[in-house]
Amino acid sequence: MQSAKRRPRSRIHVLLPFLVLLVVSCGQGSSLRTSPDAPSATSNAATRQVRAMTTPSPTPAPTPTATASTTVQLSVQIEVEPNDYAHRNYCAEGAIAVLLSTWTTALPSIDAIGVAAHVVESYGTIGANAVQAINAYLAQITGTANYAYTGTHVTSLPVFESQLEADLSGERRFTAAGHGSPVLVHVMTATLPGWGGYQAHHMIAVVGYDLAAGTPAGDTVTYAESAGSVAGYTGPQVETISLAALWTAMQNYNADITTDLVTVIS
Repeated sequence: MQSAKRRPRSRIHVLLPFLVLLVVSCGQGSSLRTSPDAPSATSNAATRQVRAMTTPSPTPAPTPTATASTTVQLSVQIEVEPNDYAHRNYCAEGAIAVLLSTWTTALPSIDAIGVAAHVVESYGTIGANAVQAINAYLAQITGTANYAYTGTHVTSLPVFESQLEADLSGERRFTAAGHGSPVLVHVMTATLPGWGGYQAHHMIAVVGYDLAAGTPAGDTVTYAESAGSVAGYTGPQVETISLAALWTAMQNYNADITTDLVTVIS
């Protein structure tokens, strides 16, 4: 989710109770993999097919390959945010849609997710509300609360790596589901590709990783971007960067935010 405070000019291949507000800047984007039968966010939300899902709702993502311990790439669908001013702070909703696409083809619209997550157009969605919306949807889709997400304040890279590996490879609580699911993270945008140095509080969905190198600089992560130009983003809807680069953006969020301590939703 993202915070909607913009500052003047500061990728899936398809990753608390006392929280206050967080501002997110997002806009439109294009789709990583769109299912023709999935509802559109709004008449303005453009999506394009990248990879088709193979089973009806609820739909498990592909089972990780034999190399899942070091490399995982989830098949997901990106519901882009309408590229208009009213949706500029719907990045949390876009990230939630990506997460839900590993569980069902019948995605709710960006606007419906916004209602469920109590988005405020002027600043975005706080972490606790995003978690609540995700878990409500997953309970409806799966009929169980066994796959519930939690929001955590992560300040350790090894802890974050463990969260990525467990969720994306389908380990631990996802073992019974037979597939993995994205991890959502809060970042500051200035150091990320496609933002041109523009600084905003933001949420992205990490959908893949390659940890074969064994170092933050050599390991990579792939994430979905649902934002568009109105939000300040001009890159593709799928980005791959080093784990070190993502961690820098996450640490920048930690340094800037004191009102919404959720760094990772996993």
